[in-house]
Amino acid sequence: MERFENGPGRTVLLARAKLLQAVRLYFHEQDVLEVATPALGSRGVTDSQIQNLKVNSNNQSYYLQTSPEFAMKRLLASGSGSIYQICSAYRGGEQGRYHNMEFMMLEWYRVGYTLTELMDDVEQMLRFITHRLALKETNFRQLNRVSYRELFQQKFAIDPHHATIEELRTQAELANIDCSHIIDRGDEGTLSEYMEVMFSLGIEPALGEYTIVYNYPACQVALAQLGEAGGDQVARRFEVYVSGLELANGYLELGDSSEAREHMNRDNELRAVRGLETVEVDEQFLASLSYMPECSGIALGLDRLLMVLLGKNQLSDVISFSLENSDPGQPARH
Repeated sequence: MERFENGPGRTVLLARAKLLQAVRLYFHEQDVLEVATPALGSRGVTDSQIQNLKVNSNNQSYYLQTSPEFAMKRLLASGSGSIYQICSAYRGGEQGRYHNMEFMMLEWYRVGYTLTELMDDVEQMLRFITHRLALKETNFRQLNRVSYRELFQQKFAIDPHHATIEELRTQAELANIDCSHIIDRGDEGTLSEYMEVMFSLGIEPALGEYTIVYNYPACQVALAQLGEAGGDQVARRFEVYVSGLELANGYLELGDSSEAREHMNRDNELRAVRGLETVEVDEQFLASLSYMPECSGIALGLDRLLMVLLGKNQLSDVISFSLENSDPGQPARH
């Protein structure tokens, strides 16, 4: 019979449905509340590494949300308790083997959790999911935990918490990592850009099968808290990797509105220097931070997780309507 070709077939659709069921069951058993927040907002993010997607209506600009972070933190500030959300997120310019401009995100916040407890939570959830999907539970039984500094020193023989732009440039050249596209503006944005490229091309491909990297450089703090490790200031955040592919990004969440405003203003300065559109600061979000309880939060790419669980090689293998699969398609006989 004929059927219309439209990307991944029923097997993948069933796997996605079971994955979502498993996620919801995990958080139900953990007494974490599911919430829903708008996909369209009046403010975007200031992060210079993220491209907002805008929608114009009646001479007013709105933003497709790059994550539900700001809205969920406002719920936390209003007394929601620990919460999670499954939703679509939107980021311009992100298209390729492991990226789609619209993707499915799982984001959750645990009130009172330390960063270490959130790492434990991620591991427990991944084991729960693989068990529910009748996959090999041993896949996520043990995630190796290693600091950003240790990995950077092993690969480049330099401490990332003290490195200068010139030192990073030299080490990148010695490792044959092309950073020629980076324009040296002498700011922390340039420092971060070098580190991101060097980490992505020099370290990620060699990471073990299941790895958590923690204590990032202070220049990559975003809206995480700053802390101390080995006498140096570090960003209290971590990332989860599966065979070099980033799966999730967790923070010990910043609750200081003045410090968050400083970060956002600095982000806009970096955007302006780079010829990017500046973004008006979200005042409602900043006002809520003073009321937000101590918590840790994490965002996980569900499309990437499904890809890993099914042994697929690219996101378009698990997304029915990725941009690669958005053409009308052709009927096929089977």
